[in-house]
Amino acid sequence: MKKVMLLLLLVSCAYDPFGVRYVIDGDTFVLNNGDTIRLLGIDTPERGDANYDRTAYALQEKISGRNITLEGNTSDKYGRLLRNVYVDGRLVNLEMVREGLARKFMHENLPYKEELDLAQQEAQITKKGIWNIDDRQYQRLAGRCVSMGCPNGTIAVASKNGDVFYNCACSSAYVISPANMACFASLQEAIAEGLSETRRC
Repeated sequence: MKKVMLLLLLVSCAYDPFGVRYVIDGDTFVLNNGDTIRLLGIDTPERGDANYDRTAYALQEKISGRNITLEGNTSDKYGRLLRNVYVDGRLVNLEMVREGLARKFMHENLPYKEELDLAQQEAQITKKGIWNIDDRQYQRLAGRCVSMGCPNGTIAVASKNGDVFYNCACSSAYVISPANMACFASLQEAIAEGLSETRRC
């Protein structure tokens, strides 16, 4: 009887209601207390999309079994708690973007917006993670850009008077008139012009 009571005591002491129970994807996880946490300001591939496994595994490596600190007090329309997540003083949200494992996602009143902007630009320029385009994907994008009137080697386009760029697989790119189209051979070129990638395709 004493052994059973001791075991129960050890289990209850080890239980942390704010510990990570499991990771859903690269930007969402569930706590032991049942709360679903959505990392504030970032977005990662959904189940079935390219890089889903990679980003989900990366988040799991960063937070599972670790002491995490949550910051924020808002929720989204799905009831998920929107939070900044810290491990050992490091902002996991920012790390995911900097390592090319997530892209910034502009929630309202987003803290650390400038830091996320810079982290994403760095990941895009250095082609980390989700920004790394392999040769086959590059060829497909280049072919679509050429069909839109851009020179061979183009992988992104923008309106000359716009503030965003599109990869050539994006349907929104096709509404730009040829006379008003700017063509870029790399994401770095578009970013250097002060453009940011759109999420509307």
